[in-house]
Amino acid sequence: MQKQTDIEKALLRKYPEQVVLVTTRNKEGKNNVMAVGWVAMASSEPVMFVLGIDEQACTYQNIIETKEFVVSFPSEKMAKETLFAGSVHGYNRDKIKEAGLKVQNAEIVNAPILVDAVANFECRLVEITKPGDCPLIVGEVVAAWENSNKKLKRLYTVGKEHKLAPVRVIKK
Repeated sequence: MQKQTDIEKALLRKYPEQVVLVTTRNKEGKNNVMAVGWVAMASSEPVMFVLGIDEQACTYQNIIETKEFVVSFPSEKMAKETLFAGSVHGYNRDKIKEAGLKVQNAEIVNAPILVDAVANFECRLVEITKPGDCPLIVGEVVAAWENSNKKLKRLYTVGKEHKLAPVRVIKK
C-alpha cells in the first residue's frame, strides 16, 4: 500500500544508488577526479553514459575543454578516496595525488584510468543538455577496462550524507 509523502522523505528510500569517479585531464596536462552520483546508461548501441555535473566543477570545465573523460566504477576498497574526490574542488589541488589514487593512462582518450576501480570506461563527449538546474553530459564509450580481480565488489552510496559501502547479495 502506498501513502503520499514529502518528496524529500520518499527520496530517502532510493538507496543504494550508483556512484562513479570521473577523471579528466585538462589541456595543460593536469589530472582531476570527481565523485558523481547522478549517472546512468544513456544508450546501449552505441554504449553511452549520462552524468549530472555542476557547471562550476573543474571536471565540467575540463570536459568542455577537451571533449573527453573516463567513468570509473570504484571498488569497495575506494570509499575514503571517493568521499575525498566528492568533497573538495580540483581547481587548485591535485585531488588524485592527495587521495592516493593509482592511475594509468587511458588508451584512446587523454585522461587517467583508476587502477583499483572495478571498471573504467573511456568516453568522448556527445552532447550536453540542461533540462533543470544541473547539466547532463552524455559521453560515448570508446574503450573499456575491467579489474582482473573478479571478487572485487563495487562501491555504492547506501544512505544519505554520502554513506558509502558495497552492496552484498544475500544467498538463501
